[in-house]
Amino acid sequence: MPYADGAATLRCLAAHGLALGVVSDVGWDLRPTFAHHGLDSSFSSWVHSYEHATEKPDPRLFHHACAELGVEPAATLMVGDHPAKDGGAAGAGLRSYVLPAGAAPGAHRGLAAVLRLAGIDA
Repeated sequence: MPYADGAATLRCLAAHGLALGVVSDVGWDLRPTFAHHGLDSSFSSWVHSYEHATEKPDPRLFHHACAELGVEPAATLMVGDHPAKDGGAAGAGLRSYVLPAGAAPGAHRGLAAVLRLAGIDA
């Protein structure tokens, strides 16, 4: 179940021309799940750890996503929800924001913070 503020946040980021990607540790392809919720079209890179024989926090996953997006790690913001695993992005040279814990699926997640970090006035 997507967060209530997820779709609007993705639309806003995409409307501002930002390249968006997914780096995931789940053991299956997330594209069908995102497509089911109408969220897949915002992303141009999908990096699934199972396809790369490693898992987060391996910096190679984050570097691979940056290469696919055509962006430098230092110019990239990685938004995640797991401090230890997603914190690997910081070790890979990306700016990182780990979402606070405790939001239930379908609830508002406070994603306006992501827009602010991306330099977008919401």
